Amino acid sequence: MDMKKICRQIKKGFTLVELLVVIAILAVVMTMAAGVLRDAGKGRGIESGVELLESMLLEARATAQGNDTYTRLIIVSDPKDDKADTVHLRYMTVQVFRKGDGKDVFDGTDVAADGKWVSTSSGTTLPPGVFFSPTYSKPLPREDGAVGSMIGEDVTRLPGRGQCRIYYVEFDEKGRFVAPMADPLNLTCPQRLVLINGRPGRGRNAADGIVPRDTIKDGREVRPAGAKGVCLWPSGDVSLLRTDDQVFREVH
Repeated sequence: MDMKKICRQIKKGFTLVELLVVIAILAVVMTMAAGVLRDAGKGRGIESGVELLESMLLEARATAQGNDTYTRLIIVSDPKDDKADTVHLRYMTVQVFRKGDGKDVFDGTDVAADGKWVSTSSGTTLPPGVFFSPTYSKPLPREDGAVGSMIGEDVTRLPGRGQCRIYYVEFDEKGRFVAPMADPLNLTCPQRLVLINGRPGRGRNAADGIVPRDTIKDGREVRPAGAKGVCLWPSGDVSLLRTDDQVFREVH
């Protein structure tokens, strides 16, 4: 073959149709990759949230033991805050109970009337799109039939935020998880603390001012997909909820 003819064929390059085919293939591949990365990001976000929740619980417990007083891990409850960067069910901080002069903290969940709860830090916020779910945070089923949430509700003053409604779990001076809303003589149930992926808003599947990002149907029940969390035991120990059964198993 003539050398000039070969050079002319090489210079021809790709045709317009070939370029369009290559671009279309690249677009499909990039779309698939973006979906995978987005789903991976969601999973990692809630995993990071669980790690953060666990570390805050351990901090609250250690603070109680180290200061010989009661502590709380609190989570802000402000459903009117529906901004994209809302702190509703995302902002957490540890509070310590400062005893009044000459007063002691009693056994059980009763505390001195002249004491006050004080935040120990500026707090932290769950990753974007990750929320604490009071609705799905139910106590574990127990053989003795004991039921009832071990999560307290209150109003407290937070630095830079003023008076805020909160959910909280409480530890006594020995680092044990106690039931703030229950009779001190009753046993504390193991309590699940569940996180979900979602956004602020209201809708058919919304709960606590949060709409789950994805849902799954189990019989007649519709519940958040990908929910994870921890279980807080009466001893104060924390364990991870690794499966849907552990997260959602109903109390009978």
